[in-house]
Amino acid sequence: MNAWLKAVMALTVGALGVVHEPACGHHSMAEYERGAVTEFEGEVLKESWRNPHILLEVATTGADGEEAIWYLEGGAVSAQRRRGVSSGLIHVGDRVRVAGAASTRRPSHMLVNHILLPDGVELLVGSSREPRWSQTSIGSESGVIEAPNAAAAETHGIFRVWSQGTPAWYFPGRAEYQLTESAASAQAQWDDIEDNPLLQCMPPGMPSLIGNPYPMEFVERDGAIELRFEEFDAVRTIHMRDSVDPESVPASPLGYSVGRWEGDTLVVRTTRINWPYFNRVGTPQSEAVAIEERIAAVDGGNRLDYVMTVTNPATLVGAFVWEAYWTWRPGERVRRYDCTIEEQ
Repeated sequence: MNAWLKAVMALTVGALGVVHEPACGHHSMAEYERGAVTEFEGEVLKESWRNPHILLEVATTGADGEEAIWYLEGGAVSAQRRRGVSSGLIHVGDRVRVAGAASTRRPSHMLVNHILLPDGVELLVGSSREPRWSQTSIGSESGVIEAPNAAAAETHGIFRVWSQGTPAWYFPGRAEYQLTESAASAQAQWDDIEDNPLLQCMPPGMPSLIGNPYPMEFVERDGAIELRFEEFDAVRTIHMRDSVDPESVPASPLGYSVGRWEGDTLVVRTTRINWPYFNRVGTPQSEAVAIEERIAAVDGGNRLDYVMTVTNPATLVGAFVWEAYWTWRPGERVRRYDCTIEEQ
């Protein structure tokens, strides 16, 4: 990772208030073999319930009769709690059965999907919604939220908490765009473990901040609109009464956003972005990138329609257009993400 990117990341962390606490690591999902299931029983030595992913250490006996320590990574805490899975369900010393996808790059590492507890309850902590062993499970239901708050229900238009409707665009196969030859070549050199800043709890810049799977909220401020994201505790400012020339503003990972209303539609133009990646898989972008967003609450305020257009001639052949929507779910709120870098 080059020195310039490290400097950009340091500024990002300072600006967004990301919390770093030493302890044990978040790793790339691309390293796990999804086509095969690894299963074993063992004793829980350690459990850590912090974003971006839950982590467990489990001791088991290998085929050679020797004790082996496995490091297990599950889905993010933000997703777990909305499915009813919490840290109090697993304890150090528990004898558990686990199943998941082993790492293709590191021995004794697993992306865990199923955990069978001593009392026979099965926790679904990965992408699976179907239990593997038990008829009693926790985690099969998505969207477990608290009861509606009367004050929150009084908000209107875009100014409320929104939950993901359209899946994120920034992973392979999720969106269509054509890269320039140089951009495609640079992406081919990307190492999803060594080069990925998100694995160091560095929040993504624009445009790949948009589309994450956790709630976001629009909040009115004097002369501005704040867009607050649960993921990485990121806060983005949209300037509504600003006569400042964007070219005079220092570049930053989120750029400089200027908004205006066209009827009930919020139109936002963002420039001055120095985040080096277009997506979350290493496609580069230059500081010439420009983004236009059109955002409107529809269906009586129950749905947020969104269109993003990204232009960057240095990396994209033509404009990239992403049409998406979010939904309003009473009782949902933006929670603390509190990303933690953990060393193993």
